[in-house]
Amino acid sequence: MRKIASWIDTISRVISRLVANLCVGLIFVILGLLLTQVLMRYFHGSPPSWTEELAIILFAWLVLLYATVGLREGFHVAIETIPSRYVRLQGWANRWVAALAVIFGWITLTAGIDYVLRTAGQKSAALQIPIETLYLCVPVCGALFILHGVARLFPEPDPAEATA
Repeated sequence: MRKIASWIDTISRVISRLVANLCVGLIFVILGLLLTQVLMRYFHGSPPSWTEELAIILFAWLVLLYATVGLREGFHVAIETIPSRYVRLQGWANRWVAALAVIFGWITLTAGIDYVLRTAGQKSAALQIPIETLYLCVPVCGALFILHGVARLFPEPDPAEATA
């Protein structure tokens, strides 16, 4: 069981790093699109409509993808209600939060797939690309929430605690 948990944790860590780097790239693309829109408005008098639409699509992907990185890295919003001296109780609380994240991921994955299927065939307004390009971010991020939540359910033991 420990080997499987370690394998899941490794996959989760690698995917999280890749997603974080992808998000950095998305930020630069979004900034470039917005800069293009501003410059076109200033010099040409009218910006292209596709830059705003693409920036919105990429921003949706950025926000949801980076939320999964937040779950993996533990920088999501948390309220410390259990004093640090209760290590075992904190461990159980962390597992409870991880289980809730897995449930949230499952709901997001299944509802996202359903929504993508219901909107299949529609096109975006300016780019005329399939609207699934936007809506696929929901089930993809649901799957990532499940992966990272499962990895948090079975954390690696702290080497300092193992020697104590």
